[in-house]
Amino acid sequence: MEELLSTLNRRILATKENHELVNRFSKLETDEERMTFALKVLSKYDVLPDYESKYKNSEESTKLREQGNRVFIGGWDYKAVEKYSESIAYAIESSEELALAYANRSAAQFRMEKYEESIGDIDRALSLNYPDKLKTKLFERKGLCLTALGRPDAELSFKEALNWLDKMSLSEEKIKKLKNQLKTFISAPCAFVELPATPIEYQLPEIISLNKEVPCASDALAIKYSKELGRHLVATRKIKPGEILAVEKPFCSILMPENVYTHCSNCLQVSWAMHPCKYCVYAMYCSETCKDQAWNEYHDVECGVVGSLLNLQLHMQGLFGMRLAIVATEKTKNWKELKIKLAKIDHSEDPRTRGYSEDGKFHSDQYSSLYSLVTNTDKRSVQDLFGRAFNAACITYVLSRESDLFGKELPKMLDTDSLAENPKVRFIGGLILKHLQIIPSNIHSFGELRGLEDYERGAAAMPFYSLINHSCDPNVTRQSRPKHIVLYALYPIAEGEQIFDNYGLHYALTVKNERQEKLRKQFYFDCECRPCREEWPLYDQLPSYQKQSLTQHNKNRLNKILQKHHRYIELAYDGKIENDPNMLQNLVKMIELLFDLVERPCIEINNVVETVKRVYALQGNRFDVPDKPYPKKA
Repeated sequence: MEELLSTLNRRILATKENHELVNRFSKLETDEERMTFALKVLSKYDVLPDYESKYKNSEESTKLREQGNRVFIGGWDYKAVEKYSESIAYAIESSEELALAYANRSAAQFRMEKYEESIGDIDRALSLNYPDKLKTKLFERKGLCLTALGRPDAELSFKEALNWLDKMSLSEEKIKKLKNQLKTFISAPCAFVELPATPIEYQLPEIISLNKEVPCASDALAIKYSKELGRHLVATRKIKPGEILAVEKPFCSILMPENVYTHCSNCLQVSWAMHPCKYCVYAMYCSETCKDQAWNEYHDVECGVVGSLLNLQLHMQGLFGMRLAIVATEKTKNWKELKIKLAKIDHSEDPRTRGYSEDGKFHSDQYSSLYSLVTNTDKRSVQDLFGRAFNAACITYVLSRESDLFGKELPKMLDTDSLAENPKVRFIGGLILKHLQIIPSNIHSFGELRGLEDYERGAAAMPFYSLINHSCDPNVTRQSRPKHIVLYALYPIAEGEQIFDNYGLHYALTVKNERQEKLRKQFYFDCECRPCREEWPLYDQLPSYQKQSLTQHNKNRLNKILQKHHRYIELAYDGKIENDPNMLQNLVKMIELLFDLVERPCIEINNVVETVKRVYALQGNRFDVPDKPYPKKA
């Protein structure tokens, strides 16, 4: 996409019309006008996206399956599952390649002791054009899975394996050996095998007293507005560390492209038995339910488009901006009614309640809440705004040719000038541009823990959390759960005090000048939080409370309460927090006492807080993968 924009800039400069175009563009007032302008410029200078996509392909499926085989032989079963899933995505429907990929994936699942998943893939392979000469091994594997699960029908699978022995291309000696082995399995009692421990599923926390204006939040929070701070959140009462402040479900989410063969493209959950999209290779699902839901809500439009946009090297923000527009218009059905509704939001006289629903509430599942978020349009340079308009125009152009989003009656090869005059095209293209301005300042990471590291599973549109302002020393933290993001208080928060999140730039990790520069560039404000005002040092220079002028009595109190912290660090970083059910409660007590007695900054506060955050992460989304090959089994 950047290369295409560079080509456009060169052609404009060659005609010496750049100043005129900048002048005209800068006078435009709406996103719809800006996107339409960019679409016409693309046409005028003949810089239309020339795109292609990857499609289902038997040769590519075979190649990917063979790559999975090599990884599997090396013992990296979970990586083999990923490769086999990719092979499944590329396999043509009902083909032998699809059956082979399912069968091979079942072998990796079996060795990982994912027996239910392995049985599912075996059944899928057998329902397809799976070679007769290989069926014995598949039925044997199914029988072993059923045996491990303590299921009495294992015997039937072993007998079925015997029935296909004569189809195998093996020597008589090997066939005889395999037959004896299967007969042994049949005669052996079906004993339940102890399965590996399943990770604890922590219950989604509940808010005790709900907010009357914000259904996902606690009544400890209130939405306020001022010209200086914009919309922001404040505490309506004293808040304790560890208190649950909100449990918000995303309006919409999107999976990171690199996770497409390990995580569901719809619910974003880890899956060892992905189901492919029937038509494209860019989406896979944990179940047929998620697959159908995605198709009904957005993938029917995206299916023929995402590959082309990825080929154009469109960034994640562009893909999410498109999805938000699809979801918004698909939910409403009548785009003209949606346009009228959004115009009312644009002309709202009360900036605090902008985007509220008719019942006077700020609903996270309503597009109006997302639409009302800050765009910083007035603070963006012409170059920045035109770049986003250019991306929106390119997305709109591809959508018009590869989907029915604008209506089946719209000709697929309609010339670009005529496309720019279509009212529905202009409206949806304008929404995409608006989203491309909302996303940088508002969209949240939907994370997961892999070992000791935090990874980005996807991105989530969280309207309520987007109202929280930044501090380089935040007093809340977020925890990603399967379908929600939970907001916890980290520090004691006084009544009337503002709630602060962190926009990825913490004082203990990044020097002030770098923090300020990045915040100014992406979020268009100068941070005036306490660490910035007082020039707090980086982590390795933070002072200890031991060097503060505290009474010996208070130092002794702190020494005593912090005695368990080193053990808690070990438990947290070994992932064994369940070994001490009082761990989180005790860590919160440490924070309360530290805040009561010491001056900040203080390294002990940082250490305890980071341990608390680690505990929350362990209770949230996880992708547990081994750091070494699985031992080979006979």
